[in-house]
Amino acid sequence: MDEAKLVAALQKYFGYTAFKAGQLEPIQALLAGKNTLATLPTGTGKSLIYQLSGYLSQGIVVIVSPLLSLMEDQVAQLKFMGEKRTASLNSLLSFDERQKLLNKLDRIKFLFLSPEMLQNQAVMNKLKQIPLALFVVDEAHCISQWGLDFRADYLFLGAARKALGKPLTLALTATATPVVMKDIIGSLQIDGNDLSVFEGGVDRANIYYKVTALLPEEKGEHLLELLERFPSPGIIYFSSKAQADAVALIIRQKTSLRAEAYHADRTNEDRITIQHQFLQDELDVVCATSAFGMGINKPNIRYVIHYHLPNSLEEYVQEIGRAGRDGRQSMAVLLYSETDFNFKLKMLQNDFPNDHAIESAIKNKAINPDYGTPTEQTLLEHILRLKFTKEEAKRFVGARHELKSDLLKRMKGFAETKTCRREYISAYFGKNTLAKPTHCCDNCGNGDPLTAMAESGRKAVPKAMMKEWEKILSDLFLL
Repeated sequence: MDEAKLVAALQKYFGYTAFKAGQLEPIQALLAGKNTLATLPTGTGKSLIYQLSGYLSQGIVVIVSPLLSLMEDQVAQLKFMGEKRTASLNSLLSFDERQKLLNKLDRIKFLFLSPEMLQNQAVMNKLKQIPLALFVVDEAHCISQWGLDFRADYLFLGAARKALGKPLTLALTATATPVVMKDIIGSLQIDGNDLSVFEGGVDRANIYYKVTALLPEEKGEHLLELLERFPSPGIIYFSSKAQADAVALIIRQKTSLRAEAYHADRTNEDRITIQHQFLQDELDVVCATSAFGMGINKPNIRYVIHYHLPNSLEEYVQEIGRAGRDGRQSMAVLLYSETDFNFKLKMLQNDFPNDHAIESAIKNKAINPDYGTPTEQTLLEHILRLKFTKEEAKRFVGARHELKSDLLKRMKGFAETKTCRREYISAYFGKNTLAKPTHCCDNCGNGDPLTAMAESGRKAVPKAMMKEWEKILSDLFLL
C-alpha cells in the first residue's frame, strides 16, 4: 500500500496526519507479507505499527507481552480509543474467565497474552482455529537479554510460532545490539531471506545525560537538591525495594512532592493505583525498581534518575527512554558510586546455581522448589528443558555469568567515560550518533538544560518554602 493510502488510514483510525519516524516502513513491509524486526527508540510509537497493520489485515492480532501491567495498559489505551475488540489473556484469569475469552476469540481483534499462555495447549488449539493476521513479540529483547532471567517462555516463542503455522511476525524492541538482533531472529525461527529489518537509532536528542560521582552516604542529600531544582514529574530507579520505600518516605517528609514507591512487593492493587495516579499527574515522582515503567505512555516525564548503577546499558536506555516522550527537554541523571558496581558484581554469583544444584537437578530431573532465587530456578528449568548434560549445563551457566559481568562492566564504562556519553551509547548499540543537540551531556560541557526543562514541567517546592508562604497568607488574610 502506498504512503498516501496509509496516511489516510492513519487519520481514519487514529486521527494523526503524519507518521512518526520509523513507523511507515515496517507497516509497508508487513502489509507486503514480510516478517519484520523493528528496533526503534522508546517513545516513537512502536505499538501503532501493529495496530494499523492489524486494522488493514484480516484476522486476529496476537501480541506477546512480558508484563501484566504492560498488557493492561495497552488494552486500556485501545479501549480508550474506542476499540472494544481487545482483551488480555494471562495467568491471573480464573478458569471460567479464560474459557469465556477463548470462546469468543473470533470476535477479538487485538489479543494480548503472556508468553506462558502459548505453552497452554487449550490456548494453542483455539488460536489454530482462527485466522492470525499478525503475531507480535513486544519487547523482543526479552528473548536475549531477559529470556533466562525474566521470562523463560520467551525462549520457546519460536516453537509456538512454528506450531501456529509460522504466521506473519513482527518483533519490536527499543534496545538491540547486533548480537541481540541475531538472537531474536534465530529464536523466533524466522528465515533471514523472508525478513525485513528496520533499525532506528537509540539517540534521543532531547535527553541530556549526566553522571554524578558520589559516596553512597552522599546520595540522599544530593537527590533532594536535584528534586528542588528539577521540574516534575519524574522517576527515580533503585536496585533495592527497601531503599525505594525509604527514599519515597523522605521525599514526602522533606519536600512538597507527592511521591510513592513502586516495586514487586506492593500489592497488585497498589501498583495499578500508583501507575494510574502517575499517568493522571496525581503523583510527582515514583521511586521504583525496574518493575515500573515498561509500556508506560506518559509523555511529560521530565527526568529519570538512577540512584544505583543499572545492570546493563540495555536496561539503562530502556528506563531513561521514559523521559521526554513529548519531545521537550528532559534529563537522565545517574548517581554513581563504584561501591554499587563492586556490590553488584559480587551479588551476580547469587543469581546462578552452583555445581551441586545443577548436578542434583539433572540427576533427579526435578528442581527443589525451595532452592535459590527465581533466576536460579529459571536457569535450572531451562537446563532440564533442553536436557543438558552436566558439562553442558555448567558451561551454559558459566557463559551466562560471564555475559552478565560484561554487561555490568560496560555500564560502569559509561559511568566513568570522559568522552561523549551519547556517542558511547550509540557505539555500544552499533549505531551512528546524530548531530549533537544543544544540551548533549555533562562531558560535552555544552550547557545545563534546567532552564529549558523548567519551561515544560512543574517545579518542586520545598516544604520549608511552602510553610513560609502559608504564614504570609495567614498574616495577610488573618486566617
